[in-house]
Amino acid sequence: MRISTNTLYQTAISKISELQAEQSKIQQQIASEKRVLTPSDDPIAASRVLSISSSESQNAQFARNRQIAETHLTGLDTSLGSITELLTSTRTTLVGNAGTITADQRTALSTTLKASLTTLVGFANGKDAFGNYTYAGFQNDAAPFTATAAGATYNGDSNQQFIQIDNQRKMPINITGDSVFQAGGNDIFATYSDLITVLDNPASTDTDVSNAVATAITSMDSAVSTAATARSLVGSKLNEIDALNESGDSRSLQYAQAISELQDLDYAQALSDLSQKKVILEAAQQSFVQTTGLSLFNYIR
Repeated sequence: MRISTNTLYQTAISKISELQAEQSKIQQQIASEKRVLTPSDDPIAASRVLSISSSESQNAQFARNRQIAETHLTGLDTSLGSITELLTSTRTTLVGNAGTITADQRTALSTTLKASLTTLVGFANGKDAFGNYTYAGFQNDAAPFTATAAGATYNGDSNQQFIQIDNQRKMPINITGDSVFQAGGNDIFATYSDLITVLDNPASTDTDVSNAVATAITSMDSAVSTAATARSLVGSKLNEIDALNESGDSRSLQYAQAISELQDLDYAQALSDLSQKKVILEAAQQSFVQTTGLSLFNYIR
């Protein structure tokens, strides 16, 4: 069997090119710190990395959603705390004026209640960290309450805003104004307004004032309980977010470790392979030079 000179050249060049490509591939792996550079390097590992990366991306999105939810709920907790404190303060003031009070005391109490009512409406129309009205439901681009002679009217709705904070958990992150300030028919704004009306009416008898104060105290008790319950619910949600953050962080570490095991480079092995490829390439090049330098005249004496 005769082998032509051209075939020898092509075979040798092809082998050298192959060795150079292998050496270059190892150098790229070392530079990128990755064993799998393309799916063809390891189809099974590449497929697993793609699947795990998708899960990690979803896990990261849930983490961002939890951060948004936490911001909403933390602001809500602060707001409900202020509301509870104001209502409790008003109740304490009313208890101190539960008996017969003088005309001057009526005026002073009315003035205090008017200021508290204004403050309460301000709390009810407060905004969250994102610039949206806290207690407006879906109508969060407009103030949910409008002050009136009878107290305040609600302009929002009863819809809850949900956000996906984990694979199996959608969490409501708002509380609507009607469920806080007008829960169960106990309109706390009307309570303030009705008592102020009685106090400002010169014709009101001591009995009228005493009965109005007693009614207001009962209403305040109910409102404080409603606000406290709402705040407790917010607190439990924040605790749930903390727990989900811990499990989410743990999953993130597991995903990172799994991806690392699938595609990260074994440096010791890579350097060894690179050295081996270099030796083989040099040997092939030397062999090629020697082979192509042969001539029939080398054997004629």
